[in-house]
Amino acid sequence: MGKGFYVSKAVGLVAVVLCAGALATIIALSVVYSQEKTKSNQQVSPTDAGTTSKPPITPPPSNELWDKYRLPKVLKPDHYNVTLWPRLTLNATTGLYIFTGESSVAFTCTEETDLILIHSNKLNYTTLENNHLARLRSATSGVKAPSIKLSWLQTETQYLVLQLDGKLSKDHIYHLDTVFTGELADDLGGFYRSQYEEDGVIK
Repeated sequence: MGKGFYVSKAVGLVAVVLCAGALATIIALSVVYSQEKTKSNQQVSPTDAGTTSKPPITPPPSNELWDKYRLPKVLKPDHYNVTLWPRLTLNATTGLYIFTGESSVAFTCTEETDLILIHSNKLNYTTLENNHLARLRSATSGVKAPSIKLSWLQTETQYLVLQLDGKLSKDHIYHLDTVFTGELADDLGGFYRSQYEEDGVIK
């Protein structure tokens, strides 16, 4: 009997199917590669003569005081009176641990201004009877505090912004009152809550 290499029909059939699959994969990848190469050649490159692409337009930086991270030096705080009431049980409405608070700040105006900025982060302010997020009072007899014209939260720079309808008088003392609610989170940021487990009891 002669020497040779014999392949069964089943093995031969599997080999043919595998070769056909490999060939189909190579053809498919070649087509996809060709399409992607054509797409990238159609895009204008910076080295093409006569055509340029415009750089993205960056808006000019804002010159408003509430868009700057440093407080202006026209108001000097003299005294803070802050009351915080943490709730150590979940709030039924929000499903969160919360705290409520009130703040009264006495400050001296060192330079006339019609703008008050207060650092504020992640607080929900109660709208007061003047329909604004704060109340301004004069502590100097005979001097009337201007009314608040606009109030809003500037989240990027973390300010409560108060625009007044007149200027604060230099060297006079004013009081600013706010009422607020915040989340008593467990993220170790700001006013936070912490708990631990001892003998199977969460404290």
